[in-house]
Amino acid sequence: MLRPWTFLVTALLAIALLVGLISWRASAPPPPPPPRPRAAAPSPSTGARAALQGIAAESARWMPDELRGVYLGMSLDALRAARPAMREGRGSRADAPLWEEVLDQGARVVAQVAPRPQVLVKVQVLSRLDDVTALRGHFEAMRARYGDPTGFWDCPERADASPVRRITWRGERVSLMEAILVYGGGASVTLVVSANEDVARALGASECTPVTPETLARWPVARVLRGEQVEVMDVR
Repeated sequence: MLRPWTFLVTALLAIALLVGLISWRASAPPPPPPPRPRAAAPSPSTGARAALQGIAAESARWMPDELRGVYLGMSLDALRAARPAMREGRGSRADAPLWEEVLDQGARVVAQVAPRPQVLVKVQVLSRLDDVTALRGHFEAMRARYGDPTGFWDCPERADASPVRRITWRGERVSLMEAILVYGGGASVTLVVSANEDVARALGASECTPVTPETLARWPVARVLRGEQVEVMDVR
């Protein structure tokens, strides 16, 4: 269950860090350590390979349990071998390939693949809760699985989009984001695993702003559905 104390702890931590930084700057600096031989810089190919391995490992930790073995950067062939039920998705284009799978409980997985090379760059899991009160148990399960979120965002209603609250878990290179659309007594939930830069772009494009302790309890509710709607089953 989300509580305002999360924001209080964050604020106190920020103040403590600021005070510590000021105190550190005011104190006399210690003598510099003796110079050490500089290690040879890794080659570009080695650095790029290490970055890809880091993205793969981090994204695998963010994937829901139903998608164990899936990670960003895996080839399309490896993805199809790991998920034999995946089929080319609706709206798939040569420059933006999409692959889809419907899980046993009714949620829909959408995998976005880069055209060249054909590697996985984003995963979305779309589901619906027919009873909005089921969100409490959902949040408790998410917190138990992934820890405390790093951000809460409200994204306003626009001509092409309904109002949505987004919750983010930001990692070093990869983020997990949930978008919750409350409408008609139920909720549509979209889970996204993608690069930090992609998640930041999505928040900016949707004009999302951070949730404050004062607005935490005022959950946005859509009165009219706007934009593309996704047909998914109840996954309670």
